Amino acid sequence: MAKRIGMTDRTSQRLPHTTKNEMIPDTGALLHIASEPGAGATSLVLQLIRESLSKSGRIVWIAREMPDPGRLSDILGTLPPTSLSRFHAAAFGEHLSRGIEQSLDLIEGLDSITHVVIDNWTGVSGRVDSKLVNSMNNLIKSCNSKCILIATSPMYADASGKDEWAIRGPDIFTSTWRLFRKNPTTSTRILDCKNDILELIPNEEGFEFKNYSS
Repeated sequence: MAKRIGMTDRTSQRLPHTTKNEMIPDTGALLHIASEPGAGATSLVLQLIRESLSKSGRIVWIAREMPDPGRLSDILGTLPPTSLSRFHAAAFGEHLSRGIEQSLDLIEGLDSITHVVIDNWTGVSGRVDSKLVNSMNNLIKSCNSKCILIATSPMYADASGKDEWAIRGPDIFTSTWRLFRKNPTTSTRILDCKNDILELIPNEEGFEFKNYSS
């Protein structure tokens, strides 16, 4: 059975992604965040959707497991209950494709949904199941021109030597960001958005964004 949080609070307004931090790049309508394991992709997405929640947006969050309660409280905890009631989250374990398929009717039936998030869509090992890929493609079609879709996945060590980290799963997204540690001795992360490379400094609200310096 899926674990859920969130309450119904229907609203007709759907807002575009906005943020107080002007250095955060625009997510676009379809974004994949491929992350070094443990680098903070979940925290980054929570930060990305926070502003929408604070301004009557509605979020559907589907994952294999719920976000860490402490981190969830750090990033979203200052929002009023009316905002948090529009954060609908469910964890489906290894049955993620079932969760995605179950969400399609909700997404198509609620005009107020601003973001759909699929956290850790590929899993951490093995090939991505074809049924799950089909479910993701169905979700992409449902979200098209309706709401922003953000998916995260853990990268894996690239044995070919071409790069330190390789992206797991098929390339079905229009945009992919890569998130990884700057080096083993610092907490600083690097966010590679292809057109922009930023440094991310972890803090209680997610990350502070800075210009990249080598």
